[in-house]
Parts: sequence; structure tokens; C-alpha cells
Amino acid sequence: MGQKISILGFAGSLREGSYNRALLRAALELVPDNASLAIFELEGIPPFNQDLEGSPPSWVLPHWRPWATVW
Repeated sequence: MGQKISILGFAGSLREGSYNRALLRAALELVPDNASLAIFELEGIPPFNQDLEGSPPSWVLPHWRPWATVW
């Protein structure tokens, strides 16, 4: 038997009644034994806006500055 497959799923909609979220929950019941599915919730993560990438909002700067030199 090969390695176990790890799958990370997330729904683009934050709506509790989202069909995509419902499908992810249903998929948890259908994952084969050689795989695992983890659902990542996007709640609380701000949306990305590339227009603001050059001058991020002030609340982002403490988190952004340490990584700015990586690239």
C-alpha cells in the first residue's frame, strides 16, 4: 500500500449554508481509508486585494514587514 494522501479542503464562501461547505462536510464521510481530509475555515482571514499590495493597510504591516525581505 502506498502513502496516505492528505487533502486540505476549503470553501470560498463563508456562508454557513454554502453548498460548497456542505459538500466538504459530506466528503468527510466518503474519504477512502488511504486518505485524510482536513477542512480549513477561512473565517477571519481578510480577502486578498492585489490593488493594496504595494501599500497594505496599517493593521497588516506588523505581520507583513518581517516577510517583506524574503522576496
